Amino acid sequence: STLDRSSAASDVYKRQGYTQTCAEWMAERIESLIDHMQYGHALIAFYKQDGTFKLVKATLIHYENEFHRNYEITRVTGTIIFWDVEQQAWRNFQLENFLEWRPIC
Repeated sequence: STLDRSSAASDVYKRQGYTQTCAEWMAERIESLIDHMQYGHALIAFYKQDGTFKLVKATLIHYENEFHRNYEITRVTGTIIFWDVEQQAWRNFQLENFLEWRPIC
């Protein structure tokens, strides 16, 4: 179910001091991002560990071919991996540093 899929991400946000409602909302945003990136591209805003703001064009379209398994949100424990379209490389960000995302063409 959606609740089960989001619970790992939600737990990360709750540990960061977010309210239950806010943690669930952030987890749903992450879930919708991952779902979208499996077949499309997204513009993701997040902070790097050093505090630098990043805005990247990302996808997971090639994940299954590259890693020989499906991307499973239930395995997300704190880091989101993605293909950086402009850098042509796999990158990641910490769940707690995620800001927002939008679908792009």
